[in-house]
Amino acid sequence: MKQVLQDRSGLTVVRDVPPPTCGRGAVLVRNSFSAISSGTERARAALSQKSLLAKARERPDLARQVLDRARREGIRATHQTVKRKLTEATPVGYSSAGEIVELGPEAFGFEIGDRVACAGGGHANHAEIVSVPTNLCAKVPDGVSLEAASLTTVASIAMHGIRLADVRIGDRIAVVGSGLVGQLALRLLQAGGAEVVALDIDPKRVEGARLAGAAHSFVADDEVVGRVLQATGGVGVDAVVVTAAAPSNEPLLAAAAIARDRGRIVLVGDVPIDFPRAPLYEKELSFRVSRSYGPGRYDREYEERGLDYPIGYVRWTEKRNMEAILELQASGRLRLDDLIDAIVPVEEAARAYERLVGPPEERPQGALLLDYGPTADVSEEPIQHEAPLLRARSTARPAVTLPVRIGLIGPGSFALRMLVPAFARAGARLELVGGGSGPSAESARREFDFARIAPTAEALIEDEAVDAVVIATRHSTHADLTMRALEAGKHVFCEKPLALTRDELDAVLSAAARAGSILAVGFNRRFSPMLKELRNFVAAADGALSSSYRVSAGRLGADHWTHDLDQGGGRLLGEACHFIDSVTFLAAAPVERVYAVGYGAPELPVQARDNVAIQLTYSNGSIGTILYASDGSTRVPKERIEVFAGDRTAILDDYRALQLFEPSGKREASEKRQEKGHQQEVESFLRAVVDGEPPVPVQELANVSLATLAAVESLRTGRPVRLSR
Repeated sequence: MKQVLQDRSGLTVVRDVPPPTCGRGAVLVRNSFSAISSGTERARAALSQKSLLAKARERPDLARQVLDRARREGIRATHQTVKRKLTEATPVGYSSAGEIVELGPEAFGFEIGDRVACAGGGHANHAEIVSVPTNLCAKVPDGVSLEAASLTTVASIAMHGIRLADVRIGDRIAVVGSGLVGQLALRLLQAGGAEVVALDIDPKRVEGARLAGAAHSFVADDEVVGRVLQATGGVGVDAVVVTAAAPSNEPLLAAAAIARDRGRIVLVGDVPIDFPRAPLYEKELSFRVSRSYGPGRYDREYEERGLDYPIGYVRWTEKRNMEAILELQASGRLRLDDLIDAIVPVEEAARAYERLVGPPEERPQGALLLDYGPTADVSEEPIQHEAPLLRARSTARPAVTLPVRIGLIGPGSFALRMLVPAFARAGARLELVGGGSGPSAESARREFDFARIAPTAEALIEDEAVDAVVIATRHSTHADLTMRALEAGKHVFCEKPLALTRDELDAVLSAAARAGSILAVGFNRRFSPMLKELRNFVAAADGALSSSYRVSAGRLGADHWTHDLDQGGGRLLGEACHFIDSVTFLAAAPVERVYAVGYGAPELPVQARDNVAIQLTYSNGSIGTILYASDGSTRVPKERIEVFAGDRTAILDDYRALQLFEPSGKREASEKRQEKGHQQEVESFLRAVVDGEPPVPVQELANVSLATLAAVESLRTGRPVRLSR
């Protein structure tokens, strides 16, 4: 399918990418039209075209993240990551309309063939086919064109700002900024019985507002405050909705000047929030910032999981705002089709964006739509996402010759930064890439020269040209994809964690026992040359050892998917498993007992706490402790290991410096480049695929995975957990 993408330099391209899968609680929509937002998308494109220095000045928070990463991972690794981000093409668009062609599990309230308006960045993209959660879809009534319906989301932005302004019948409302969102606000206010005063710096837009029915329309010059006060009998307006995009706070100053005593100001547009106290205080003005298009926005429970807010408590959600826009059109009280400036074939999207960011006199006065052509008959062009039938299971190990042919499921940031380059350097053939979003798979194919793109993860697993499947998706899918690949006779490299529950782990281990294939898990640190040297050094003491592993993990936002117990399992399962494996590797014995305590953000579930201390006891008498901390300074090196065995002590600092202490003296080793074992891990897996000897015995993978699950259970219950042998 065709999809519009932009890279960080502002380059707009149209590429053929695989269609998205239809997720749980979502619908698959074949777009007819999508609207280019003249405000949001122009601002994004303009920022993309700025120099790195200008971007750093505008987004100092991102610049600080880059510096922190450079301190932790080194300049070279950070440079490679930033370079990839700058060239990475990402989806754009958030307002579209089309026809439903597929219903996902638990997608209620819709039927195949329904015409719908779609919302949401990352969902209602500029693409022929989009997967959209049901709470971000609204049925298009008869009599409303899909061209006009594609503006529904943009109109909902204006509507939510108006609702925050608490507009009542007969109120005088000023709209500062008469671009697309301002024109939409003007029409909605008129439909609600308000008297509208329109302001803009562009005389053409002011005239457009007058023709659209504004009671008063003025060019925003030095005399505009006096004109507005004169038009309102010296009182001013009841509320001001600021829809302008400006580099200064002048629209807000004008809003304060024309508002009446105890008036209301709502910011919808992109304006620096820099208010002097005096005008707010003297009139006792209220000021609010409108967040997108209604309650539910940025709430994962609402948008992705379909949990609606009860109408008795939240009357106007983003979906209900969308429905209201469509109903107003169907009733004839709101007209949007005359706001469409031009309709451009999707193949010419780059030309549309050039016009969007071009000279002011060439920019569109209204909306630009992308046209995806006539809707095809679904029966003539089905979209296949069903998993093909798996081949009969076999206990015979699949014979593989060099080069090993790799299929990657999940071409995300980590996979493309670490795993794929390591497989390429190790001589693997990059045969197939799939999973994730269509653009990410297409980008990976171009950047790393994969031979082909798989339409679905299932198709990749079943492909005869793939010897080994590399799974680098979100944690919740690891167990299922690993089982599918093993049952299809493939060797499997699965990024950690292997499973999020005991049932999932048991199922994976059972599949591995039946398959006879190699199963590897991405516990890379045990393959690090420095950690191997440390282990050999303390093993010479010939006895139990005690180890301490300190991890300065850094914070993740409370809404990060890793904290979600369904998707990520929490950071303990998702990342601390690394360190449990490393300590187990050093102890050279299975874990017998686990005890964990911790704390974290109060809004997170107990299992997702990310300041955790873990105690491990091993069958050979060894003990280990792991302190995993998200709190603390970002300037501290991430990892430090101290091991004590007999008369020997070893200290490893962040996989860069190793100190070995013994009665005869001290030895030191250091590396300029941090080496955590990713390359050696991949090479070991590829050798195992050919030779048949697993890089890590499955029993050891199982023990580490069980110990990690036990740490989560201990965190939840407050009691130690003993592992069964």
